[in-house]
Amino acid sequence: MNKRRILLFTGNAKGKSTAAFGMLARALGHGMRARVIQFVKSDDSVGEQHYFGKDEGVTWDHYGKGFLPRDTASPAMEEHREAAAEGLNAALDALASDLFDFVLLDEICFALGAGLVPLGPLLEALNARQDGKIVVLTGRNAPEALIDIADTVTEMTMIKHAYETGIPAQKGVEY
Repeated sequence: MNKRRILLFTGNAKGKSTAAFGMLARALGHGMRARVIQFVKSDDSVGEQHYFGKDEGVTWDHYGKGFLPRDTASPAMEEHREAAAEGLNAALDALASDLFDFVLLDEICFALGAGLVPLGPLLEALNARQDGKIVVLTGRNAPEALIDIADTVTEMTMIKHAYETGIPAQKGVEY
């Protein structure tokens, strides 16, 4: 049996989720069973969900309410915390489950950095077993403890982005 692999895509540039979903395609090509858990994101109209959501080998859930309020003391933050807590519980279950060979926790780093979920339970789950499961984590501002535990860490650095010149998000590129 292979050792559990933990891969982390972080940084301030585009490409974190894109890289993770490329890995999902690779895993599915090898007949692996996958679990995708998205934190913060609430939009189910994105291309990757349309495509991968049709695959019987993928279980997919959103645990997000969209953009966070600027005021972290806002009562609206509680709804975001509750959704993220449900997502964390689903993630912990997926990491412990023999049903999945590949677990993608999309935007988990953002949820951690925004204080929506605690880091401790995730670290415990990642350290709990060495069962050959592939775990992919994405999001800005990855905590140092996740960087330390990951086997592979890639930081996306923006050189230039079309949005800066007024080009809006486009199907097939950003969603």
